[in-house]
Amino acid sequence: MPIVFHLRQAVTEDYEAIQRVYCYIVGPPTGQERTWNRLIQQGRLMVAEVEGAVIGFGGIDIDATEQLKWLYVLPEYQGAGIGARLLKELEQVGWTCGLSAIRLHAAPGAAEFYQRHGYSRVAEDDSEDNRVVHDHAGVEMIKHRI
Repeated sequence: MPIVFHLRQAVTEDYEAIQRVYCYIVGPPTGQERTWNRLIQQGRLMVAEVEGAVIGFGGIDIDATEQLKWLYVLPEYQGAGIGARLLKELEQVGWTCGLSAIRLHAAPGAAEFYQRHGYSRVAEDDSEDNRVVHDHAGVEMIKHRI
């Protein structure tokens, strides 16, 4: 039976639920989550809910070098299309805001997911000027607006 889920813009009251999802998947906060409140206020942080409980979230920061941020879905809900729907919604926000490309830093295990959704690896020579230092391994990826 398919999972019934709902996507919506995050609100301030979602902060603790978002933090629980983040800590469960990533571990202790690293400071990046300070941006959540700003993105919530801008309408650029989305949550996925099942029966009223936040089970995933993602954000887009149109002013950042790597715009797509924090696309996470709890493991027991992965593979149900929730991440794909979150990604599509966040991309739509980016395109509506005028982005011509969306860039991200994918965890190694997530690169295939993004490739299936039209993202490609950023060539080493293309990324030198815009390189972002990360505290974890990953793959820089980009998707151009068609």
